[in-house]
Amino acid sequence: MNIYTLKVQWKEGELNQNTYVVENDKCCILIDAGVSYSKIKSITNKPIKAIFLTHTHFDHIKYIEEYDNKDIKIYGSIDAEKSMQDINLNASYLVNPKSYKISNINKLKDNEIVNIDGINIKCIYTPGYSTDSVCYLINDMLFSGDTLFSVAIGRTDFVDSSDIEMINSLSKLNNLHYKDLYPGHGRVSNKDEQNLNIKLWLEKLKRR
Repeated sequence: MNIYTLKVQWKEGELNQNTYVVENDKCCILIDAGVSYSKIKSITNKPIKAIFLTHTHFDHIKYIEEYDNKDIKIYGSIDAEKSMQDINLNASYLVNPKSYKISNINKLKDNEIVNIDGINIKCIYTPGYSTDSVCYLINDMLFSGDTLFSVAIGRTDFVDSSDIEMINSLSKLNNLHYKDLYPGHGRVSNKDEQNLNIKLWLEKLKRR
């Protein structure tokens, strides 16, 4: 299995978002849609079978409408469709207000597992950063979106953020078995580093 990391930068030094391509010998899937369809096709000749949205902030779904109606299944949380259409929930009011609309989102349940041509993807609900935040576990790799970063966590001051939900989500991830962490921004991390990172942030959140 191959993992490719593609980045999109909205402003110099800001919002350097990660879109991941997970490829096996049959196909590929995307974690988030921050880069264009043509960009993905320039790095792999495997068919894109699905996109798994970690959440629907504008930088993570910038190109989602390009992938619609291309026989590509799009997955997200139960709140993903509502959130992407609301400029406050998708945070696009910060740069260029836009409502994103696609024909269909396959709504995943917490702990639901989807198999895409041999790639098993487990959905883990992790609200706190946003109501529609989820992480995805593929083998021993955790794709954490903006819930968890290498040495930080997602901010909890958006309109649909919650310190309490973030505490619950971090505790949930702390008990999860994985080897490598692929966050929505920044560098790849690992479980050992996250044991310390999560501990520190749980202490900070509980003191607020």
